[in-house]
Amino acid sequence: MKQEKIRVIPTETALISAARDLIPFLRDAGSSHDTEKRLSNRVAEKLRDAGFFRICQSQENGGYGLCPSTLWRVTRELARGDSATAWIVALAGLHPWMAGMFPPAAQDDVFEGGRDAVVIALTGNVGRGVNATLDGEYYCLTGKWTYASGIDVADWASVLVDVPTTGGSRELRLLLVPKSSFRIDHESWNVFGMQGTGSKDVYLEDERVPAYRTLSWSNLQRGIVPGTERNRGPMFRIPHTSLFVMSVAAPIVAVSYGLLDHTIEAMKKRFPAGTSAPQTEDRFSVAELGKAASKIDMAFNQLMHDVDEMWDQAVAELPFTAEQRTRYRISGATICDTALASGDDLARIVGGSLLPRGPVERYFRDLHSMAAHFLMQANHAGELYGRALLGVDLPPNARI
Repeated sequence: MKQEKIRVIPTETALISAARDLIPFLRDAGSSHDTEKRLSNRVAEKLRDAGFFRICQSQENGGYGLCPSTLWRVTRELARGDSATAWIVALAGLHPWMAGMFPPAAQDDVFEGGRDAVVIALTGNVGRGVNATLDGEYYCLTGKWTYASGIDVADWASVLVDVPTTGGSRELRLLLVPKSSFRIDHESWNVFGMQGTGSKDVYLEDERVPAYRTLSWSNLQRGIVPGTERNRGPMFRIPHTSLFVMSVAAPIVAVSYGLLDHTIEAMKKRFPAGTSAPQTEDRFSVAELGKAASKIDMAFNQLMHDVDEMWDQAVAELPFTAEQRTRYRISGATICDTALASGDDLARIVGGSLLPRGPVERYFRDLHSMAAHFLMQANHAGELYGRALLGVDLPPNARI
């Protein structure tokens, strides 16, 4: 069933303004996210009411169908209030696009009546003891998955599973599973950073997933998806991994802006040990602040450049080369490394302010934990881009 198109699509300016208005509220909520090890229902409700999960949802399914750069400009503002919120919105806010790649019948389940959907992805080799069998038109699924960021406020999860085929072989497929089917281990998320993201362990027991709610992983990587029977927007011509990488880099650089804000506030009040002057008069500290802020802007501008470049090329219906796709892989890691290094410089400026638990300490921990994501590792991504530049064959099944 084709969904009714949404009638009013807000401007990017309006969405960014709505995110900025939430900053004071999110600042108050942030510490409780760490304590509760999850995003609160109240915060999730405000994010949905603001339309942030519709930004990358197709117009055909009731969303806004906007460029992902809009989502990540929104994320930057949200990160000024709370780092965990930024992580969930940056990733889960992109996944309605991925849900739109599934067959139309699956899209009807997720976006029934044009509603929004919070969709998380469990695709990075996070399955443990997973068993999948084929029973007619259903896949039967049992297992454990780790790092389920945002599961407490999600509607659906897209799970990557090695499944049998009717011919007796096996293949990787994405399976859409409703959040209600998962058992969540609420005691499993005990970590150094990203405590508020609630990236917990989840379990399925004999879950029956209809075949129409599945999608070939290899076809998705080639851009051959049944969802384009309904969805015609530019996003559905952008390589999956290219955007997925940027969805991880986006909250990292966004969180570095939050750390920058808190550093500025701390410096305005601080008298460093061993001095009788305010830190705002310390030329070294002021120079380090300016350099770090410039690098953060540079990282964010690279993110915007790459994502808008993808969008423009998709609008023009031009193919993406291996050189481009590998460049996006290393670009995401470079954005991450630049933001992380700047965050370290900011933490050094405020010195002892790191010791008490508080916003600077929390942003510092979260920034480092986010940067540990496997897609942000520069050496592997750099090798892929280097091979492409040299005209050397890429490794089999390279994720680009």
